[in-house]
Amino acid sequence: MEESRRHGDLTSTEVRILGCLVEKESTTPDNYPLTLNGLRTACNQSTSRDPVVTFADHEVEQALVTLRERGLTRTVHSTSNRATKYRHVLPEVMGLEPAEMALVSVLMLRGPQTIGELKARTERQHHFDSTDEVTAVLDSLAARADPFVRQLDRQPGQKDARWVQLLSGHEPTDWAWSTLDAVAPADVSASADPYGEATAEFYDLLATGHWEAFGLQLLDLLADVDPAAGPILDVGAGTGVGLSYLQLAVPEAHIHAIEPSKAMRTALHTRLAIDAGLRSITTVDPATFEHAELPEQACALIASAALGHLGDLERARLWRYIAEQMPAGAPAVIEVLPPDRPLSVPPTRYREIFVGDHVYEGWQEGEPSGDHHMAWTMTYKVRRGDTDVAAYTVRSAWRCFSVDDIRAEIAPFGLTLVEHEDCVVISH
Repeated sequence: MEESRRHGDLTSTEVRILGCLVEKESTTPDNYPLTLNGLRTACNQSTSRDPVVTFADHEVEQALVTLRERGLTRTVHSTSNRATKYRHVLPEVMGLEPAEMALVSVLMLRGPQTIGELKARTERQHHFDSTDEVTAVLDSLAARADPFVRQLDRQPGQKDARWVQLLSGHEPTDWAWSTLDAVAPADVSASADPYGEATAEFYDLLATGHWEAFGLQLLDLLADVDPAAGPILDVGAGTGVGLSYLQLAVPEAHIHAIEPSKAMRTALHTRLAIDAGLRSITTVDPATFEHAELPEQACALIASAALGHLGDLERARLWRYIAEQMPAGAPAVIEVLPPDRPLSVPPTRYREIFVGDHVYEGWQEGEPSGDHHMAWTMTYKVRRGDTDVAAYTVRSAWRCFSVDDIRAEIAPFGLTLVEHEDCVVISH
């Protein structure tokens, strides 16, 4: 393929479509090539897919146009009045053999997987006699000049290493260990932001209940803040649900809101668009904390439901900023969320709310993924009666903290903390 059409710059939607075309060619040959409706249904399956998506027809059609321009798919026109169909041409264009296509397609459809998982999940497309045979094919794909796959480093708590496909525009990471550190500053695309993309739509409906209590605490904790010392620094502002509480707590203060997720910022900007008062005092910084342009000073700092998302370097910058660029006694309010140590959490519905004829549900499930880390699975459902209208599932990493963990981290920076109901106030 020519350089401008390398397979490594495919979008996540294009990857999902190609994976489905390869899969259905082997598993349902009587229905292949696929119609637009059949392809959309295959993309949106709730089984054998990770993440689960809900593409609309126009999204699939748009991706098919670009895939056809790349020479990766063909349109099959019927001589009758039946619908147009679509097929892939990966063997011809990319030189993939059946065993290679099976492995790549399963990686495209289900994310990072171990050798054992790949052997089991490719059975319907291609039979591998052993895991050694799977390994040999993966090694061959990884050794190409323009590699199709890569083996991830085995992380603590994992028995086996995982493999990922490299067809998308950014190299995937093991979701259980990816953090905000991996997001490019000031340009977070939806494909690089699965958590924000899935969560932003439902955050204000399902996940903001804690602000009713946390926001009231801020009225007391920020009571003596001097707005002349600088803005309030809001780390991980999300959809901006906390901005009105900050404004109420310190009416004369400006707010510097850091939010790396483009999807979250869309909701945040909508909130600012309809609230002229907040819009006049809020500066939105579209970057990770590591790359944010922090104000020279801040009169206060807030981190609600954000600390566990920050990587080691980001937390070091956070503590250093509090120690060196905030006035003595200025409060840094850090929300401390349970659990303080990794544990198994069964699927739990944490919120349900009625919106017109639909019921919106938030579900969460968690598993340990290291000494201090948890891997959370978040599912958002839209239901009408007994029918699921839509369902979105996304996985997210979280670093667990106890108050003692935070106290130990901030000690080298000369900082101290005071415990409150579900947060700590750090200052120097």
